[in-house]
Amino acid sequence: MPVTKICAVQSKISPDFNKNISSAEHFFKKADKNNCGIICFPEVFLTGPLNKEKYNPKIPVEAKRLFSMLSENYGIFSVMGSVIEKIGGNFYNISYLFDDKGKIIGSYKKNHLVQKSEAKYLTAGNNVSVFKTKIGSIGIEICRDLLYPEITRKLMLKKADIIFCPSFWSSKSASYDRIYSNKYFKNKTPKEVDALASARAIESHAVFVYCNAAGNFKADGTKDTLLGRTQIALPFYGTTGILSHNKEGILTKEVGLGIVKDAKKVYRIEEDLKGYC
Repeated sequence: MPVTKICAVQSKISPDFNKNISSAEHFFKKADKNNCGIICFPEVFLTGPLNKEKYNPKIPVEAKRLFSMLSENYGIFSVMGSVIEKIGGNFYNISYLFDDKGKIIGSYKKNHLVQKSEAKYLTAGNNVSVFKTKIGSIGIEICRDLLYPEITRKLMLKKADIIFCPSFWSSKSASYDRIYSNKYFKNKTPKEVDALASARAIESHAVFVYCNAAGNFKADGTKDTLLGRTQIALPFYGTTGILSHNKEGILTKEVGLGIVKDAKKVYRIEEDLKGYC
């Protein structure tokens, strides 16, 4: 079974696209030095959250060009976090997968949008896909999709070995409901990510890579404090590697997909769910 080294980037995000691209290249260099086979970046890591008024159509075009070049130059597969992109008159939160030759081999549109913010201007995707590669079959979901076990299960039933979840998950945000922010997590760290990343790996017998942003994001008078806590979870064990803070960093882990094959034999979840999709 394939063995690959995964690099999950936990980067700070600036409203300045050029600054974020420069940061991305810095992390590609680190991944190359660590002999990584694939690198993943956080959700909307090139701009931060955008609305229609702030959208620049040149950014997704330039981002894909640069990621194609970086993936080819360093010979590394990459999950381009996500980017806001206008397609056919609608705006989507979309992630792209590049192979080690710089070719786009897959994309995913975020299915579950945050109702108080991005759902006001974005269109939700309505399907999932798994992309076969030499390092394994790869699925992608984005941030809030983590709350919906159906998304990961659909990827499992499409034979995903590794599932990447780029995220812009905050510990404090103006877009969060006051009940959540003031009653339950006013002075505490939110717990969902740690619980669900482990659960998704175990219940879907796949490697689950949760890749979140770091630090604070400031734009248009608002401020988000990012949760961080980028982590990699495995079947049987749950989370086995984590950046247990919200500072910038990179999480690297070598993963053999034999554990996925073994988990399928042990759990046999698919046999009970043949009519799900």
